[in-house]
Amino acid sequence: MRPLPARAALIAVTCLVAGSAPAASQDYYADIRPILVENCVRCHSDDGIAWSMEDAESAYERSARIARAVSNQQMPPWLAEPGHQDYVGDLSLDEATLAVVRDWAAADFPKGDPRPDPAPPMMHHAAFAPDLSLDVLPDDGYLPDQSATDEYRCFVVDWSADESGYVTGFRAVPGNRNVAHHVVVHAVDPAMVDRFRELDAEEDGAGYRCFGGALPDRLGDRAVRAAYEERYPDGVRELDRSNFWLAHWAPGMDGHVFPEGTGIRVEPGTGLVVQMHYYSSTAPGEKDVDTRLDFMVAETVERPAFHLAQTRGDWLASKRSGTMVIPSGTKQTFEMADDLGNLVGYIAYLTQVPQDRIQALEIHSANLHMHSFGHSGEITLTHDTGRVETLLSVPRWDLGWQRDFTFTAPKLIDREALEGTRLGVRCTFENDTDDTVYGGYGSMEEMCFNFSYIAVQEAPATDPPTEGRK
Repeated sequence: MRPLPARAALIAVTCLVAGSAPAASQDYYADIRPILVENCVRCHSDDGIAWSMEDAESAYERSARIARAVSNQQMPPWLAEPGHQDYVGDLSLDEATLAVVRDWAAADFPKGDPRPDPAPPMMHHAAFAPDLSLDVLPDDGYLPDQSATDEYRCFVVDWSADESGYVTGFRAVPGNRNVAHHVVVHAVDPAMVDRFRELDAEEDGAGYRCFGGALPDRLGDRAVRAAYEERYPDGVRELDRSNFWLAHWAPGMDGHVFPEGTGIRVEPGTGLVVQMHYYSSTAPGEKDVDTRLDFMVAETVERPAFHLAQTRGDWLASKRSGTMVIPSGTKQTFEMADDLGNLVGYIAYLTQVPQDRIQALEIHSANLHMHSFGHSGEITLTHDTGRVETLLSVPRWDLGWQRDFTFTAPKLIDREALEGTRLGVRCTFENDTDDTVYGGYGSMEEMCFNFSYIAVQEAPATDPPTEGRK
């Protein structure tokens, strides 16, 4: 079995965003350093996720490493293939910026004369103002597994608001960015929170291992799953259906505000399962302490939203169903799609918008999710006219850099067009081990998911139902 990939080496340059035009001759202080300050120091700081770029001289010593990662387009960590959609916060590099870096490298990294750094950019979204903050970790913090390069650990946290509300913005503040790589927050139905707490209590130490999402890794073991379902018949399926992707954080994503006028409804008594991705190879012995979650919360929103999680349930039990099997030494592709017209009842349940008042859907994002055998994938929207639109293409998958890809303009689907409009996900896996890989919840099993943020346009209550509505 191959180990999970180390991330610390790849975090070297989460930056160098497009926008610089080539100069007649490039040097570090005049041309490269301003790009680093504008786009890199927010993560590569003394308190950041890897080596610091705050000191200009020490950053210059890594010039070859910077240029190599950028020229190979390994960095910045932007998985989306260009040419399909325009995305908010696109980190990808245009040819002009690549030329600046390549010309500098070809000239043997001229340094130039030192000069003061420009002012760094604002770290957080200008409109972000949290209404609720929640602590994630126990009082004494958490020490990541020192024997593993990567660890995915889930912690169950109470949503402390006393009344229903809508999450309209999110920020994670890791207590120790030397060991925290990313955060995913899943919301759990109030009726199932105690079941997740029970799972937490049954595993040694704070939290539980949870590579595949909100569920514990150990439920991927046949015997453990069988024992759990003796207590709770169909219990794993119930756990899986009772949580949804609420928000996430990755380096550089400080203070994310959801599309204006939208928000995700959260009820009192909801639980949050917070998946922390840790790595300790660059900071052995260091704990994560005082990690917190900040939320913007509104009493009402114009257009209630939700995260649609797309997969096939039988893929997650493939040792039994045989529906997602990747033999040793092979590359396999799996795909599925949902007809949006068939989801109207589910959408009404999630958003509490009556079915006959769902006027249109706004698809705001796409988010591909696989595990470490993922090779590539696509998320597509097939319109009721038959036109196929690629929402996201990821030709080179990297588990460590999964994120929402939010469109600069949402895809608007009128109610009359929902039936026959299909949102689909396709995943390709490559198994270079000696063992067969199955779909499932474990860290050495696979998943194929899309998560899309979708808002509902609601017709006024006085409008009569339109003919043909469901």
